[in-house]
Amino acid sequence: MKRILTLLTVVLVSSSVALADACTQFLGNAFTPNQELRICKQNGAIIAQDNVETVAGTGTNQATGAALSGTNYVHRITGANGVLAWTLPDANVNTIGRVHILLNTTAGAPLIFPAVAGSDTINGAAVDAVFAALTGIKPIICVQFTSTGWICS
Repeated sequence: MKRILTLLTVVLVSSSVALADACTQFLGNAFTPNQELRICKQNGAIIAQDNVETVAGTGTNQATGAALSGTNYVHRITGANGVLAWTLPDANVNTIGRVHILLNTTAGAPLIFPAVAGSDTINGAAVDAVFAALTGIKPIICVQFTSTGWICS
């Protein structure tokens, strides 16, 4: 019995290490190693599975920006140059409290818009107003806090 428990422990630890390794590799240099470890311990299974997408910026406004999926919670955004845009998932069909991590993989500033024209907001700004994220390779964290509102930083 002791050997079985020991073997089971080794298998479980190995699986967690593999998930954590996949997770930290995905996150790249967007977070400090300490932050990566915490994120991967809490969300490693989510990040290591199919809830990740890479989305190149398109368009320059809410109507033409690249749409981020509501079923993926980690989005690698590429091509940020202060002009290209992305739209958050539709807050009406997403879950309040849902966290979306946008990993800006380009040195430029991404323009983030709410998805639904005429109703959605980001950070309590005017309806449809853009959230101009800071320039640089870094994470942008967006949390849905109402059926029409997001908080991003």
